[in-house]
Amino acid sequence: MTNVVPLHNQLGQPAEDVAKEAPDDLVLWSVTTIIGVLDKPALLYWAAEETARAAIASVRSIPARIEEEGEEVVVKWLRDARFRRPKDRLSSADLGTVFHEAANRYALTGERPGREEIEALVRQKGGPGFEGVDHEADTVGLMLDRFDEWLQRFTPSYQAAEVAVYHPRYGYAGQADAFLTVQGFRAIVDYKTSREPYDSRGNPKTPYPEQVALQLAAYRHAEYAAVWRPRRTEKWRRRYYLLSPLEQEMAVPVPEVDGGLAFMVTPESCEAHPIRCDEQVFRYFLHALECFRWVQHDSKEAMAPPLEVP
Repeated sequence: MTNVVPLHNQLGQPAEDVAKEAPDDLVLWSVTTIIGVLDKPALLYWAAEETARAAIASVRSIPARIEEEGEEVVVKWLRDARFRRPKDRLSSADLGTVFHEAANRYALTGERPGREEIEALVRQKGGPGFEGVDHEADTVGLMLDRFDEWLQRFTPSYQAAEVAVYHPRYGYAGQADAFLTVQGFRAIVDYKTSREPYDSRGNPKTPYPEQVALQLAAYRHAEYAAVWRPRRTEKWRRRYYLLSPLEQEMAVPVPEVDGGLAFMVTPESCEAHPIRCDEQVFRYFLHALECFRWVQHDSKEAMAPPLEVP
């Protein structure tokens, strides 16, 4: 028996990935792409760890590969270990996507997705030949157990899930995971997930406040929310949201909230952390936006060709 209230409005629909924009579309940077300009030391350690794991797993074959393929090829193979996924495991991002979809179905219908639905989501994300359906469905099932326990403890009321928001004036867009009310607190929500419940120091994992606060502030202070199925595209590992003139006319205001909530969901726990996402935090996001603009665009014109002797 769940305490999730089924939704019956149009606000919030899953995004559709498209190959490219239409001629009259506004192309808006994804909030998560913008925040990627921030330094993320944890990702550096994660990438180094993935390279180390690949080296240990192939320690016997590496000398022969160097001799046959050359050192540069093997270096590139180890360097790109972080992009490779085991045949029986989803990537962290894909595991998070499966949980998001399952949690949003729960919010939208009031009924928890069954095992077959979860397996179908895992199979779809894993792609042809994926060998880890049972294991990953078990992992998502445990995460949903913890999420369900949180719902039973706090009995929130969901107003919307998967809400795309847009700020054409500042050139960004993104997708809020949910809008809900808990204990009289109206919140904009982001779900964070982790396969591992603890960090390297043995402490329970938590969201990164320096990132999620900017993310939720950007969503909260956007100009429009979608009542249609939003479109997005990806170029060079960067995500963009698309907004047509007709969609802009259809848009509604972003729901008002009192603050943010960042969920941290693992197979062992689920906690919701209140997050500041007020106007001051939004100003910090705008600074990050300008840093992103500088790094990705304006800095390209900062250097001229080398001086030449007259």
